[in-house]
Amino acid sequence: MTKTLNQIEDLFNNAQYNNEFQFLLTLLNYKHIASPEESSNLKEWFSALEFYKTLYHEKKDKEKLRIGLLLYSTFFENSDFYNIIGSLCLNSLGFGGSSYLFWKTKKQDRLLGTGEKIRAIKEKLSDCNYNEIIEFFENVHYEQIRNTFFHSAYGISGDDYILFDSEPIEINGTLQRRVSIDNFLNPLIEKVISFFDKFKEIYNESFKSYSEEKLIKGHFPSLKEVIVHGTEDGLKGVTIKNTAQFYGKWSDSSIIFNEQYGFWAATNINFNFPQEETIEIDETLTRYESKSTIKTSDSEFNNLVDKIIERRYEKEMVRIIDLLVKYGNDKYDKWSIETNEHKKESIKKLPLPFYEKVIEINQHLDTTEIQKRIKELK
Repeated sequence: MTKTLNQIEDLFNNAQYNNEFQFLLTLLNYKHIASPEESSNLKEWFSALEFYKTLYHEKKDKEKLRIGLLLYSTFFENSDFYNIIGSLCLNSLGFGGSSYLFWKTKKQDRLLGTGEKIRAIKEKLSDCNYNEIIEFFENVHYEQIRNTFFHSAYGISGDDYILFDSEPIEINGTLQRRVSIDNFLNPLIEKVISFFDKFKEIYNESFKSYSEEKLIKGHFPSLKEVIVHGTEDGLKGVTIKNTAQFYGKWSDSSIIFNEQYGFWAATNINFNFPQEETIEIDETLTRYESKSTIKTSDSEFNNLVDKIIERRYEKEMVRIIDLLVKYGNDKYDKWSIETNEHKKESIKKLPLPFYEKVIEINQHLDTTEIQKRIKELK
């Protein structure tokens, strides 16, 4: 767990070093004029988990386990937590983050589930080589535990936690509907507490580290001078110099905490969501164009494909089709050179979704070779 905690610290430090202005925007997580309690659920998440931790350390036996499971399950539910981790990864790569990291498409007429959010940030974590954090999510998050606890579909018998109305949990290659509390559940809860403590510590320290005013540069979207408002109480906002002209005179934009009324407010900033979405899609396309392969999860990429198809912007369509061909070819080449027959058979279908999507939406390519490959794979 020590390596994981070190990577949480690296996540913040690298984001700040590689793109400080965007790092500041990630910290501020600004969405609209509101008090800290009303602008984000992160503050309540911090407070609630601290309360659950107090109860967890006070209680014993079944009561301790129930509070531990409440803590464990609540930890994985917070959307801003995933927004911030994903945005910090993007900042580390030199890109901007977002307070709305998970695109909504017409195919998604519901909120993304926890597992979907985790899959959406895994590729970003992989791009930054934060493999220990990926392993934390892969080895500590079990949706069966979270779902059975929240839906009261569990039982406790002796040292066993029993899952009802649920898919079994796979442990060391075997499927189990009852797991050991001492040897399985309690270690998971302790790891969640350690991760939460470190994330909260570094997040709060990042605010406090800005103890005096300083001048940096950042893209908004062109390169501008930015005043960072650091105080003895920590970060209180940013002012971006000379962002717009009114009647021939340059004006500044800002996101500032209003001490008198206790809320965050932005001035001279037009939140043009279609334009913001275009910038985010362009940066995401650029990121994937620089990658030779998708390392861990297709989830984010598939969401990007859906969003671009929904928008139908010609330049975006050309770029995403080229990417679909690239990643389809990558998976096809891995299949074609595989010598282990069992593994070869298991990866045979992987290129198909990429190639089939190209055939479905193609506007500019000769797809003769792709169609031959689809026939071969089928």
